[in-house]
Amino acid sequence: MSPRGRHAPGQQPAGQPWTRTSDRSVWRAYKNGLMLTVTHLVTGGWQAVIEGPGVTRRSPLLGSRGAAQAWADDRARGAS
Repeated sequence: MSPRGRHAPGQQPAGQPWTRTSDRSVWRAYKNGLMLTVTHLVTGGWQAVIEGPGVTRRSPLLGSRGAAQAWADDRARGAS
């Protein structure tokens, strides 16, 4: 079994809800074959990153974790 928030290369689940990783400032979800990561930045604010085969998107700096997760969820629906 791999550590919480990590999967063996090429073994990402198709869908998994938002969970906090071992790094307490990072949240991760898997949706539609994409990895969604939301990070609380040291400078303040939250940023979302969407990654997958042929897809990399980064959000602007957002004011809350919920806003960053909503940004990522919305774009992941249309990206696959």
